[in-house]
Amino acid sequence: MKVLEYGKIKSAEIEVSPLTLFVGDNNSGKSYLMALLWGIQNLGVSELISSVLREETKLEHELIGWIRAQVALACEQGEHIAQVCEIEKELQAFLREGLRQNKDNLVKKIFNSSDVKIKDLQIELKDLDKISLTFTKLKDRWGSEELDSLRIKNNTGTEYTIKLSEIEWGYQNNLIICMILSLAMEISIGEVNGIHENIYLPAARTGFMLTKDIINKAGRNAAFNIGVQQEEMIPFIRPINQFLDVMNDLSFDSKGDRGAAAIAEYLENYMAEGTVEMSTLPNKEVLYVPAGQEKGIPLRIVSAVVTEISPLILILKHKKRVKGLFYEEPEMCLHPQLQQKIARVICQLASAGVKMTLTTHSDIILQHINNMIRLSERQDAERICSELGYDSGDLLKAEEVKVYQLKSNAGEGTKVEELPCGKNGFAVPTFNDALDRIMEEAF
Repeated sequence: MKVLEYGKIKSAEIEVSPLTLFVGDNNSGKSYLMALLWGIQNLGVSELISSVLREETKLEHELIGWIRAQVALACEQGEHIAQVCEIEKELQAFLREGLRQNKDNLVKKIFNSSDVKIKDLQIELKDLDKISLTFTKLKDRWGSEELDSLRIKNNTGTEYTIKLSEIEWGYQNNLIICMILSLAMEISIGEVNGIHENIYLPAARTGFMLTKDIINKAGRNAAFNIGVQQEEMIPFIRPINQFLDVMNDLSFDSKGDRGAAAIAEYLENYMAEGTVEMSTLPNKEVLYVPAGQEKGIPLRIVSAVVTEISPLILILKHKKRVKGLFYEEPEMCLHPQLQQKIARVICQLASAGVKMTLTTHSDIILQHINNMIRLSERQDAERICSELGYDSGDLLKAEEVKVYQLKSNAGEGTKVEELPCGKNGFAVPTFNDALDRIMEEAF
């Protein structure tokens, strides 16, 4: 992803990895970058190209022509496998034009405001040779091949069943274009699905956890009570609205997958020192049960550590599918010992396939990540893991981590640079400079 003149950021070029960190100065644009990535993944590919789909451009006709050619081969052969890399240039041009037209509206929707500006946004599609589509002509229940329908299946397992006549009329062509672009962008930037599987954990999560019931009540009053004079309300940004929706939609009866539940149990046992659960009452009040006790107590009277990590615990315990987490300042309110433990959780989630994107000021979190990278490269890694209490799920490879430093330059905008991974891991100059200054004062 490339951005130009976005908020305070002069320019940035970001490659998303299983674990991506934004570090550096306060008020430099770290959250802006993370919110943009969140918006691209959560608002869906149709949000990025909708205006181009309505224009009937030459590019669209070229893509539709390719789709119809694959359909014709499938009708002739019964089944046909098409390689998406055949239309790489057309797809890239189509996405580029869509972003040119829709970038301002995308940013407006993310922030619920027209005050945040962006001059340019580009997403480079890559590795399209990894994507194939299988077109299969379907038979009816009596085995006849005259049935006017087709199944399109991609190599990740997603299937669409459509009528051939609808392709001929053009009704389903835009759906197929969106499907192909979604697959291409998933490889390049992460899954673009438009649903709550890429979840944002805002820096102010404690405040929202303590006031979510009041916020929900205020929202209901504003939406449904007639004849009540309403004051003008300033909206939250969309990632925060999503966070509140996710927390409100969690159900006591739903369960996360086994791996996520194990990580939640680690958070409860070694950080919260008790369990975090929702009551079965309609308001879904969140309760904390200290270890060794049976009665739960509300979050408003427990320690900041518990309120900080309670959203993550609840999501891992009760959200059925979590594809990605956008985590602002996971070190918030945590003692250095607990910062290392939350870093371990971050590494475990990334290793388990949850795409992690963080902003952080914690050199402890970064050092733990460095340790896990170095440990993964050792021939005696298994022995050291056993001695230190780690396992293979804690380890990370250097190529699975990207670190970007944001440094403010007064009057010139924020400079964004990718930090290299050296033999000792990632070194963050803005962290080290601050530590050096305070050591000089100590001397």
